[in-house]
Amino acid sequence: MKPVIKIGRDNTNDIIINEPSISRNHAIVTNLGNGTYEVKDLGSSNGTFVNGQRIKQQVISPGDKLKAGSSMVDWQAAFQASPAKTDSVIQEDPFAKIRRTIMAGSADDNDIILNNTFVSAHHAKISVLKNGNYYLQDMGSSNGSFVNGSKVISKNFLKTDVVRVAGTELPNNWFLHKNLQVNFLKDHKKAIWLSLLAILIITGGIFSYTNCCSWFGWDCNLSVKQIYSRNQNTLAHIDHEYYYTIEFNGIKYYVGKNKNFVTQTEANPDKANLLPYSKTSGNGCFINANGSILTSPVVINPWLYDEDERKIMLQEVVTSKTIKGLNISNSNKAGICGETSVLSWLANGVINNRQNFIEANTSNECLLTDSIGSIIRSVKKALPLNAVAADYYYADKPGKHLHNTAEKYYGHFIFPKNGEILKDTFYARKDSFDINRINAMPIADSLPPIVEGSPVFNSRGELIGIVRQQKVSLLQNYIKQIKK
Repeated sequence: MKPVIKIGRDNTNDIIINEPSISRNHAIVTNLGNGTYEVKDLGSSNGTFVNGQRIKQQVISPGDKLKAGSSMVDWQAAFQASPAKTDSVIQEDPFAKIRRTIMAGSADDNDIILNNTFVSAHHAKISVLKNGNYYLQDMGSSNGSFVNGSKVISKNFLKTDVVRVAGTELPNNWFLHKNLQVNFLKDHKKAIWLSLLAILIITGGIFSYTNCCSWFGWDCNLSVKQIYSRNQNTLAHIDHEYYYTIEFNGIKYYVGKNKNFVTQTEANPDKANLLPYSKTSGNGCFINANGSILTSPVVINPWLYDEDERKIMLQEVVTSKTIKGLNISNSNKAGICGETSVLSWLANGVINNRQNFIEANTSNECLLTDSIGSIIRSVKKALPLNAVAADYYYADKPGKHLHNTAEKYYGHFIFPKNGEILKDTFYARKDSFDINRINAMPIADSLPPIVEGSPVFNSRGELIGIVRQQKVSLLQNYIKQIKK
């Protein structure tokens, strides 16, 4: 007969029951001789039963009914399956490196003390291996050591196997003895330090690689897709309705359209009686989390740039005779400027409906200067949903204010019809200009006309300027206003 029968769901068992109620290693039955057997539950989830009673460990005899979980077990037939080998003693080398060892015996200096006259003073060594299993070594005892009923000199075993020293079974949870527990930090000190060093080196390498652009100026150029993805939500469209203003003989007049006859131009000291004279539009980009937009001063102060429109306006006012004493010959004595009626913007990707526009304000100028306004400020003082501010770089080093790259990218869109979505177009072109040596550069001839105020980016995705009267007016022209 077999000396022991193991029961469970695992393939290493003698009786394999592939049922949900059966644990991997459920129970073990040991032949004690003289027609008696011992059944032991191995901590199963659903229990082991003898004649209907749940047990942990019990002596049984032929005829007793054994059930594991919800399955009956023919344990007697299993003992008859193959003859036991009693004429050999098992001796094995450990299957893995020994990590911890304890001693079992009857002497007081053992880790596991077994008070039995058949147990030798220092009977056997029990070791935990690196693979998590265990190893038993008999120390030349008088009455032998046994694993699952087989006498051994040395043997690899699992903690669910039955280990006897002489006739005494090891106590429950012997494998939890403190001297068998692996101290990971102590056992692997060198490996841990090497691993930490490797992690530190790898982390430093990754961190250096991801920051090589900002730290060292290496590998800063982005792909076209990255530049587009980074900057498409910085774009905005701007609408500007405005009056002209004329100061003549000490009186300030607003010039606009008659509310009843919208084609008729007239001047009036009170703008409440007028419609705006004209309207312009352009592009821009967000430069701050408060919703500030950088655009061309031509969009903000159009009356300073459109000489033809000013001449037509002045002729229309003279013809309307709404400013007493003003004529073409003395018009040079009139102070001509302009004033915003409605300034508003729409973010990229938003539907062109009037209710979607957001109002803004800016400073109106009457003279062309180097510092003429180029920034409008949203009345909401915040970026709209999904919008982002453009990145820009401007150093104080002479001759190296901007990062100069051969490729330039123009963020551009033409205003859609009412009810359509505002959609961007990005153009990429190479040039040979050193943008740190000039204030403006021409737009490549191969490009179509670019809308006033459209932003221009370098290959790092940084804002380097805006389109102003079909040239790229570079960032140094606006940096003081931006930093304010």
